[in-house]
Amino acid sequence: MQPLPGGGEDSPRRYNSAMGVSTRAQAKRKRSQQQSGSQEPPPRAGVGAGDPDPNTDLISLLPDGVLGDIISLLPTADGARTQAISRRWRPLWRSAPLNLATRGGGGSVDEAAVTLILAAHGGPARHFAVSNLSLAGLDGWLRSPALDGLRELGVSYSAAASPKPAMPPSALRFSPTLRVARLGCCHFPDAVAAGQVHSPHLQHLTLRLVTVSEHSMHAMLAGCPALNSLVLKHSYGFRRLRINSQSLNCFAVHYNGHPDRTGEIMLQELILENSPCLERLIHGGPFGDFGMRVSIISAPKLKVLGRLTDGIGGLELGGTVFQGLNLIRMATTMRSLKQLALFNNALSLDVIINFMRCFPCLEKLYIRTHKWGMENAWADKPLDRMECLELHLKRVVLGFYLGNKPHVDVASFFLLNARVLELMKLVVETNRVYNRKWTEKQCKQLQLENRASSIAQTEFVTFRCFSCPKDIHELSEPFEHTL
Repeated sequence: MQPLPGGGEDSPRRYNSAMGVSTRAQAKRKRSQQQSGSQEPPPRAGVGAGDPDPNTDLISLLPDGVLGDIISLLPTADGARTQAISRRWRPLWRSAPLNLATRGGGGSVDEAAVTLILAAHGGPARHFAVSNLSLAGLDGWLRSPALDGLRELGVSYSAAASPKPAMPPSALRFSPTLRVARLGCCHFPDAVAAGQVHSPHLQHLTLRLVTVSEHSMHAMLAGCPALNSLVLKHSYGFRRLRINSQSLNCFAVHYNGHPDRTGEIMLQELILENSPCLERLIHGGPFGDFGMRVSIISAPKLKVLGRLTDGIGGLELGGTVFQGLNLIRMATTMRSLKQLALFNNALSLDVIINFMRCFPCLEKLYIRTHKWGMENAWADKPLDRMECLELHLKRVVLGFYLGNKPHVDVASFFLLNARVLELMKLVVETNRVYNRKWTEKQCKQLQLENRASSIAQTEFVTFRCFSCPKDIHELSEPFEHTL
């Protein structure tokens, strides 16, 4: 065989390679010619031969019941606008479950619009909420047949109204069907105490700026056997609340005003007598537990507790007694508790350690202070073995961290002793976070190289002014929003 022109040892290899390229190119052209001569274009990626045209309105093919549920999840105005989509959609809004929610501007609600909607809507009622009320027409709305079978009710008068108007008796007619009730800025009539309220399906109750007598409050709770969460925001008229509930999972109380300045009767004694399902007991606001005595007799599933403040009157956990935040007697531990929040202005390690002994399985600890802090002897003493620090504590949040010696002592205590710690979050002023020299100095003082947990991270974060979330009872991390 004669060598090819330009021969050499590797000439056949170069030739075979060229032939391979030529063959692939020819095959590609052949496939292209075959496709161009076909009557049907190849299907596009993601669309099969039996698939419908992507331009088809598939959502309109759904049954009326499904479309009605979708419409009921929209805001009121958007739900009404669906009538303009097409002829298919035109009757759906009027027959879909009613979701009517409106907030009045300038202290008033568009009464005519609400009345028109109630008159035009023929479907079942799911959600009715009006707030900022300063009108007398509420009773007529609540008696409307359009609201028969209502599941969610939200009614709030104007906070400026004085004296507080009474909640109309017509609101009680929904007791057999209600699942959620949010009532605000009113006086709740003592008719409740006469046994007129029996809400077998009510799962969530929020009272905001509501005045209700102690007798009526207890009667109301007794009439709600399925209640899952109870939230009291700035609600007055009762000094003692005794909870016996087989279903209650979350109880939250929130006060902003000092009891000596409000002139109102505030909750002063909370007794959890028998709460087998209670998992969260939350105090919000700077005076959420001011002067309050809390007695937890039976709450075997309690996981979240706080914020406990310096102003608390006392805390009893079985045989364990705290006066303020100071331990008086230790006789009982609560192994179910996983999250604890403290508002300790003195920032005392003695206080913090006593709570960790009381809650040996604590996983998340939130501490808030507004002062310089105190000298802590624990920072320089050898520490006896603590189950919480050895096995469970994973997250510590300290606000507002000033970087002075008492604050450094508290933060470094956890870094040097918490063996499974994952995060130490220090909430500081904005100007300090962006001061590189300050943060570097703090890292040295905190002895990060000697931390007990090799995976522990330290974060400096800025303070954000958190307001009390509307549905704090639904948050898995409620203290992240209220620190």
